[in-house]
Amino acid sequence: MENKTKHDAMVEFFKEKTKDLATKILGFNFSEEREGGISFVTNYSDKVRKRYIRRGAEKEYGFSIIITKSYSTNVDNVNLEAMNFAQKFMEWVEAQDKAKNYPQFPENCEIRGMENLQNMPNLASINREAGLARYMIQCKLIYFEQEEKR
Repeated sequence: MENKTKHDAMVEFFKEKTKDLATKILGFNFSEEREGGISFVTNYSDKVRKRYIRRGAEKEYGFSIIITKSYSTNVDNVNLEAMNFAQKFMEWVEAQDKAKNYPQFPENCEIRGMENLQNMPNLASINREAGLARYMIQCKLIYFEQEEKR
């Protein structure tokens, strides 16, 4: 992977999925107030879980997926459909982990797993005037990063 960062790898990985789902392109570290928007927001990177002397460390990359969908104050299925849409995105993350299909991190990294940090999406915010709601899915990617030889 030539001069690409872990952030580049994560955005490329999720961009493919959002092409199938979103009406807008994937946003990085911002969330648009538009129906169908999906954003990738970093929470932390390179958090050390366990350090190995002279070998490297097991680390975490934390992120959230923010999905903007229509919101209704009426007795209809709009909110239920939005929640189900976000839940399917979580199921896709789980399926990628089971298939060991991960982002392409730098060569000195070995991805060990990707997981959702909750069992259902959070209703993160509501904009009643615009008729929009944001659903948040929090995840983490676990990887081993070898130390560079000095």
